[in-house]
Amino acid sequence: MKFTIPFSILVTVICFSFVLEAQKKKNSEKIEMNLHDFMEEYTKPATKLYDKKGNADYLNKILAKVPSLAVPEERAEWQEIVDTNLSQNTPEDSCKACHTKFKKSYKKNYRKRLIEVPEDLIGFPKEIRELLKK
Repeated sequence: MKFTIPFSILVTVICFSFVLEAQKKKNSEKIEMNLHDFMEEYTKPATKLYDKKGNADYLNKILAKVPSLAVPEERAEWQEIVDTNLSQNTPEDSCKACHTKFKKSYKKNYRKRLIEVPEDLIGFPKEIRELLKK
């Protein structure tokens, strides 16, 4: 009887810690989408921010990660396109170059292929929208 209250408190704390841990895992889950959706949600707003405000930071960070989203046999070519355009300070040309070279074959073979959004890019759409409002 003496230990009933402390034991109840201990059980409550343990249960609460399980709930917090589950919530933390839920928030850190990976986001998967197809490449088209990624480009619409991430690259398109970043390009808009670059065009309207001259802020290339987000676009450069996204483009640096894009080659890792390619299928393995095309990854080196995607990397070359991105590197070339980033070194020439023409990040928007990366999109055009990849679309010209890969869009038809990618749509035909990998349209529904899911990619995992890199963790360090996950908050970008919200941040970009906020910057576009200013």
